[in-house]
Amino acid sequence: NGRNMGDKLVKMVIIKNKAFFICILIFSFSASAQEPLKDIDLVKLHVNSNDEAYIVSFKGAPDKFTFKNIKVKKPKERILKKLRFINESDKYSIKVFDKDGKQFLNLGIGNPFFATYEHIGYEDRQYMGGLVNSADIEIALPLGTEPSYFVISKRGIDGKFNDFQQIMLP
Repeated sequence: NGRNMGDKLVKMVIIKNKAFFICILIFSFSASAQEPLKDIDLVKLHVNSNDEAYIVSFKGAPDKFTFKNIKVKKPKERILKKLRFINESDKYSIKVFDKDGKQFLNLGIGNPFFATYEHIGYEDRQYMGGLVNSADIEIALPLGTEPSYFVISKRGIDGKFNDFQQIMLP
């Protein structure tokens, strides 16, 4: 009978502890809910093919990029497939800055100066492509952003990106 009484006491203490923690939790949520909420402007950094975006075009060479134009239009799927955050396979990147000099995006663009073969008959080659001297490069930026300038970077032999050119928007 004493063991039964002990079990009941343990259950009662557990129930009271749960009730206490639930009360504390509810109180903390109600207290924080009374603080005014701040407006936060969130800008989606990824673009999809159904929405219009800024399409920024560059003419690039391995050591120099030139701004061509910026247009508002729906991006093509092939542009979107190439754009992503930087990964280990990217040799070049484009950093995007706003008018206050804050970087808001860093896009990996792979190696635009290595053209890959996509023809039948080249499957037996060790490398499916070759170097080219120039490339047309396009990036897509959401309309909610306000790009002011770009910084072009190239990955060095140490694996780190080195900025080599700044391009201001006209």
